Amino acid sequence: MLGYELEGLKRLGLKPIKWGTSYRLKVRGWTGKMVFISDVSKPKNHRLIAKHYKLSMERITKYLSPEYHHDPKYKFYQGIYSDTHLYENIPAGEFYDKLDNVLMTQKKAYKINIALGYKLYNPVSDVEFYFYPNIANTAVNDKTFTVNSRADTRKVISDIRMKELADTLNYPKSGVKLKEITAFKIFIDYRDHALGDSDALVPEFIKKSRYIINFPRTNNKCVFFCIAYHLQEEKKQRKVVAEVKEAFKRYCSYKKLKFSLSLYKSFKPIDMLEFDQLEECFELNINVYGFDVDTNAVECIRPTTGKYENTLNILSHDSHAFYITNVDRVQSRYNCPKCSIVFDNNESMRSHTKNKCDQVNLESFEKIPTIYNPPENKIKKMLSKYGIKSKNHYLDHFIVYDFEALLEPMEQQHGANTEFTSKHIPVSVSISDSLTHEVRCFINDKPQQLVEEMITYINDVSSRISEYHKKKFASINFTVNKQLKLLDEANPGIMEGVSPKNIKKKRKEDQELDTYLKKRGRVEKDIETLNQILDQTPVIGYNTGRYDINLIRNELFGVIGTDNIKHVIKNGGYMAIATNSFKMLDMINYVPQGTSYEKYLETYLGGCTCEDKLRCTCELTKGVFPYEYMTSYEVLSETKLPPKDGFYSSLRCSHISDDEYRRAQFVWDHYGMKTIKDYLIWYNNHDVVPFIKAIQMKRELFKRYELDMLCDGVSLPGLSEKIMYKTQEMIFPDKKKGKPFDFPEKRYLGYIMQDEEAGREFSMTMQHLDEVLKKQTYICGYCYIPLNEENVSADRINNNLGHEDGNIIISCVSCNCARKNMNIKAFRRKKLLDFNADRLVFSIDEEESDIYRKMKANIAGGPSIIFNRYGKRNETTIRGGKMYKKIIGYDANALYLWCLGNKMPCERLATIDVYDGIIDDIKDDKIFGFLECDIKTPEHLKDYFGEMTPIIKNVDIEPTEEIIGKHMFDYNLSRGKNMAKKGRKRIGSYFGKKILIYTPLLKWYLEHEDY
Repeated sequence: MLGYELEGLKRLGLKPIKWGTSYRLKVRGWTGKMVFISDVSKPKNHRLIAKHYKLSMERITKYLSPEYHHDPKYKFYQGIYSDTHLYENIPAGEFYDKLDNVLMTQKKAYKINIALGYKLYNPVSDVEFYFYPNIANTAVNDKTFTVNSRADTRKVISDIRMKELADTLNYPKSGVKLKEITAFKIFIDYRDHALGDSDALVPEFIKKSRYIINFPRTNNKCVFFCIAYHLQEEKKQRKVVAEVKEAFKRYCSYKKLKFSLSLYKSFKPIDMLEFDQLEECFELNINVYGFDVDTNAVECIRPTTGKYENTLNILSHDSHAFYITNVDRVQSRYNCPKCSIVFDNNESMRSHTKNKCDQVNLESFEKIPTIYNPPENKIKKMLSKYGIKSKNHYLDHFIVYDFEALLEPMEQQHGANTEFTSKHIPVSVSISDSLTHEVRCFINDKPQQLVEEMITYINDVSSRISEYHKKKFASINFTVNKQLKLLDEANPGIMEGVSPKNIKKKRKEDQELDTYLKKRGRVEKDIETLNQILDQTPVIGYNTGRYDINLIRNELFGVIGTDNIKHVIKNGGYMAIATNSFKMLDMINYVPQGTSYEKYLETYLGGCTCEDKLRCTCELTKGVFPYEYMTSYEVLSETKLPPKDGFYSSLRCSHISDDEYRRAQFVWDHYGMKTIKDYLIWYNNHDVVPFIKAIQMKRELFKRYELDMLCDGVSLPGLSEKIMYKTQEMIFPDKKKGKPFDFPEKRYLGYIMQDEEAGREFSMTMQHLDEVLKKQTYICGYCYIPLNEENVSADRINNNLGHEDGNIIISCVSCNCARKNMNIKAFRRKKLLDFNADRLVFSIDEEESDIYRKMKANIAGGPSIIFNRYGKRNETTIRGGKMYKKIIGYDANALYLWCLGNKMPCERLATIDVYDGIIDDIKDDKIFGFLECDIKTPEHLKDYFGEMTPIIKNVDIEPTEEIIGKHMFDYNLSRGKNMAKKGRKRIGSYFGKKILIYTPLLKWYLEHEDY
């Protein structure tokens, strides 16, 4: 039924019954049986209505006519391609019902917008302004809504209901106020989007695509060809014609039409809005995609609601339907089969799969053995390198975010023991930052658009934070540019005759040019590195790596692309995702395992101190949210707080408490909420506001070790490693005074020649050299070894200047050559590490890569039994009811700390062959390391170790009766398809073959062999 027909029935005093997406009227048919009619435009149905309800034919014909305008509140204008419905002097609540009637009775795809008529008044002058309903200046929405399905219709109705109509009005000047909304005008423009044209012009893109099938000469039934082919098991085009007729018969039966060849041959194209009926008829999900001829872009124009397990994808072009065999390929979306990252071309995906995928085991080793040291903070390194002491190296500001999702019900069985009950769909995201503390919440029922809005806003805020950081570290840029200027002044005219085409040849011919370009390249690299760090703003969430990012993964990589990103994946979760403008981190990687968001806030901000917890308005009390009540986007438009049962969690099998529900009611009333959408915004924002303060508090802990938590590591272990190396105890060289001597004149004259050849100014005196030498007590200023006339040298502090008094440090020749342009403080650190080489860990180099593989294969783990007494500050009592004020935990006999306290393998690892007497050397502590050997428990000790066997190892277990025993073997067989198969397991054992044993432990075993 059409909107004006429903209005006519209402004026006649008849109440049609809603049936699905349409309406029906109950009458007595010609046979005397009660029937329902949905088409009241036919004269024969007018007669049935008149007879059943005892009304005159003239009255029925008059009231059901589109030209009838008796009701002064309603006017209907019918055009060839558009309809207009005008409602005057009715409340907004009644209009929403009218809108529902009009939209749910449409039969063709359309576009819709609504214009308002309203009165404004000036409270000072009492002047009134009236605005007539017009799309040009009183439209509710800037753009028209496109409706291709009943789901789109429901979304339009929901969006209109959720809008605050007063906020959409145009006010001609400040000071005027809304008096009343007097009219609502619905504009409907019908779209010619029926699929069934067999004579469509097929573009080259579609012709050449291997993933699109065209069915020519379908006689307006291309949609049925796609359906029949999709339901066909063999997928053979030659056999599809007969199945098309069967599909058409099934559709006729669904529509209650009598099948005939004439109907089959003369069937008209199917409008897009009727695809909901096709889905219901064939129990298929149908996605329809549109095609842009200019860009070859393929986008979904009618997404399915996903009610059924089977999904059909159709491409619509020029009123013709094409069958899509692979949507991802048609849209140039290539998913990595291992980690599911999406690429826009096959070559990038193959390169990623081959070289970068997290599930591909990549190993790389140092070519030359070096002392391992965690990388230093790059900004701190630059500040030290260029001698800037007025700035700290911390990035002050960051962004936080949090997603909320609705749970769309579904019942899908996966295996015998797993059932999917709901699908999580992102519906909102709240974002805030530490620079402005502004909070924004984006809500959208389309995940792609939601992520686009999120990334656009993050990029905007990131640019402002980047600008702040660039101002903070402007001194580095100034100093670096000054270095470039000095370098250019020291080499005037050196780039003459050099062009991009001949630069390689010139560098080979001119050593001085090559040296200049290398120095300049290193300085320019510092500028590039600094800008890269400052442009990349940290974006932080809580438990986002395992939930939020996976929730929006496809949409996220579709928006930010995959070419210029780096990511770190661990156990199926994203630890970090970095682009040029931001770096997404997960705070859960910086806290102990199992720490909830509430515990995290309580640890760093303390608990809520409000006296009345139910009426608390501070930021520290997290609310409750009806996740499982949120089954669709339309729920957000509900105007009441859900009942207490709506907050039930089937995952935890628990209800919220009465106090929690009363608090939710208080929040609803206190903040003047009108819809569940308002409650969602409050709840989502509540997750990000205190998060900023907690992160700032946590960052202060790491600043004690001069670490920037958000830049120096993506997890707690990475930061812990740096703290360990910062706090390690070093043995310093013995700064024993050397024997006095005068600086050699021959070496002094050599420095004069060096500066002349380099074009540097020389102003160093022998007297100054002797004074510095005496002041340094005749030892090297870097490695502190005694100096003599053979190994002494004068090193320039600033290598851009010549040998000048005040720019000299006395060193040995070896350190002078090794330092080059390195910062003095950093070089002294390097020499200290070299001095402690026998106490430090070396990186495993290529020559010793087998050691890495052997040690990795021997990491077995072990049993862990932990008991922890429960205690909570300001809650748990002790000693006669005294309240806990502080809790300190001690890990007594901690395994990891005990291991770290023992001797560790240091210096460069090496493999040696077994020799006679190696056991005696182990007993006498003459050799240290790990011995690969076979070991077993003596027979007389097996009963002693019966409860817990002493040797832990990882082995492949074949579940045979011989290995696992008859009882477990029979049980395994009884599990049928789910029975355990061969796999690698951690087990306790009485023996081990070719396992590495720590020599002090092996020594203990040998000393107790007669136990």
